[in-house]
Amino acid sequence: MSVTELDFLVDGEPRKISVETKDKAFVFREGGCVLEAEVRRISANELQFRLGGRTLRAHLVRDGERTFVSVDGRDFVVSEFRPETGRRGEGDEKTAETSLRVKSPMPGKVTNIAVSEGEEVRKNQTLVIVEAMKMENEIKTAIDGVVTKIHVAVGDLVDSERPLIEVEKQ
Repeated sequence: MSVTELDFLVDGEPRKISVETKDKAFVFREGGCVLEAEVRRISANELQFRLGGRTLRAHLVRDGERTFVSVDGRDFVVSEFRPETGRRGEGDEKTAETSLRVKSPMPGKVTNIAVSEGEEVRKNQTLVIVEAMKMENEIKTAIDGVVTKIHVAVGDLVDSERPLIEVEKQ
């Protein structure tokens, strides 16, 4: 029986989890939460978890230092936690004090662009829809502003480093 302590970010939030091997199962602990599961690798990008009588599949896509995980219809971004560099896994970047360059949280295909250049947008408004791992992800703006530049078109394949849209704060 061995125990491993892991520090990483899930959707930008720091998490500390211990993993213990026990017979053919793993015991995961975070705070007061304990979960025991059998884990089986289905393919290079897919794991199967058996929790009592329930079975879940996790789909994994690696993109640089981040891993995108889809489990039971929920998507997560997991990355290494580095306290000295602050929070990671956040897709948007500020290009100046008054603008925002919006990026996709994971690699995928642009299926819809919901705004046009010059259009005013509100915080949390959907800008683009990116399909990834058979799921549609609505990419929203974090600020009120005006769309100044659209860098993609419907059908484009994008990764998490490519800017999708730029929004200038009003």
